[in-house]
Amino acid sequence: MRSVLTVTSPNSDTMLTTLARVKLELDITGADTQRDMLLNIKILEASDDIEAALGFTVRRETVSETFWHEASDYAPEYLVLDRTPVATLTSVTVDDIPADASRHRLDAETGQLYALDPTGAPGRWLFWKSIVVAYAGGYILPAETGKTLPSGIEGACVELMSDYWASKGRDPSVRSEDVPGVGAIQYWVGTVGDPGELPPRVVMKLARYRRVLV
Repeated sequence: MRSVLTVTSPNSDTMLTTLARVKLELDITGADTQRDMLLNIKILEASDDIEAALGFTVRRETVSETFWHEASDYAPEYLVLDRTPVATLTSVTVDDIPADASRHRLDAETGQLYALDPTGAPGRWLFWKSIVVAYAGGYILPAETGKTLPSGIEGACVELMSDYWASKGRDPSVRSEDVPGVGAIQYWVGTVGDPGELPPRVVMKLARYRRVLV
């Protein structure tokens, strides 16, 4: 089973934490326009890297997802929606015909949309052309009212942001410094979008939320 997702109502906010939270973490006080602008840029970079490590889009958006058969497919018991958790399920259209709400059941947290037969018992998704599901899914981010983003994901973003800020101005090719008689310091040197190269404590925070593709 394959699907293609179209965002019908995009969310321009992509920051997985707020400037205020980061400044509190870094013990930065007062307002400085240039510094705050740089902090916001780094928050956006950290947010992108966290999403890449998680393997899915975090922010809540309204989408339309179209499913279709592959050659080896059989009628599945459920569809797996891409954007989770699902906040609202607007419609399900099977071969251009709107499906009655009594013919499916949704697990909002996992995004599994189960087919039901006319009696309400578990069934299979039977279709010829496609199934189109319109819904809103994802998390409400920290800057929005009613935040639902798990604290672990925001915390990982703050941790990564702290590393970015600490390394500001340092030669990124330098992995360690050894000062005779004082000690040695090793630095994290990461690759954008590669969860294996994120700081270990960030990877640990994200482990329970990562989406494994099969």
